[in-house]
Amino acid sequence: MEFGIRLKELRIEKQLSLKTLADTVNVNHAYLSRIEAGHISPSENVVRQIAKALGHDENELMILTNRIPPSWRPTIQKSSEINVVLNKVTVTEGISDIRPKRKSPNGKATNDLVFSSQLGNNDELFPKILSLYVKPGSNIADVTYGKGVFWRNVPSKLYKLHATDAQNGVDCRKLPYKDMMMDVVVLDPPYMHTPGGTAHNGHQNYENYYKNNVALNGSNKKYHEAVLDLYFKAGNEAYRILKTNGIFIVKCADEVCANQQRLTHVELINEYSSKGFIVEDLFVLLRLNKPGVSRMIRQIHARKNHSYFLVFRKCNGRSRWYGVN
Repeated sequence: MEFGIRLKELRIEKQLSLKTLADTVNVNHAYLSRIEAGHISPSENVVRQIAKALGHDENELMILTNRIPPSWRPTIQKSSEINVVLNKVTVTEGISDIRPKRKSPNGKATNDLVFSSQLGNNDELFPKILSLYVKPGSNIADVTYGKGVFWRNVPSKLYKLHATDAQNGVDCRKLPYKDMMMDVVVLDPPYMHTPGGTAHNGHQNYENYYKNNVALNGSNKKYHEAVLDLYFKAGNEAYRILKTNGIFIVKCADEVCANQQRLTHVELINEYSSKGFIVEDLFVLLRLNKPGVSRMIRQIHARKNHSYFLVFRKCNGRSRWYGVN
């Protein structure tokens, strides 16, 4: 209840007029009228005089004016538990501001950070990504292990690595693991289509392993669509074997197919997001050397000199990523 309303109630109970109470308290009756209307707040001395004139509890009236009753002040000064109350009321004269000081934030200033873009090689960036998203001792399935380039700078005993690859008979689209068995899945399939019989055959032998350029790949898709089909099916399998909140690390690059720009990283983000993954990060890796072409008549699109690491999390939709515990 506001002070003015309570004052009017008490005055009427005592059958006092505004002028009579004003004269008793030694204030102007217009001033007292403005107090009752809630237009102004009385001083502490006026509250004390009103309480005396009405024969009412001074503490109650002090509280209604957002003031600390004088009889409470010694106790408040001795008790730190009342600090919460002090933060909500006016601190009057005679009371020091004993609100707790603002806690200094933890941590330190630094620029020794993992950044979203880097000039270098896979084996330089990959360990940094693991440091952000993978807890030591985690079960990691690298389903396109190849020659293990990603792992050259990762301590061998830091994680429990399960390495498989198509060249060893394990297809990333059909993995030999139980449901929700892995903490992390790493996927780096060939991300360039094979336009001719020998083009890009050094890129994990895409044509030999995945039949990108023929109908024998099992999808009846060719070129870039076959690349996407491989990523999509491997993503479904990764979702199956990942635990809830498991991490899915995907290497990819954009390409131009039949003079059409294909932003593979966008296509993958859209597809995986629709299947239950949440995208947590995107890293851009710039090549150290300058790529070229053997023959060029006229350049139509920008030559790609970067690739991506995408980081996804298998999520039930009700949690957020707060870092490695």
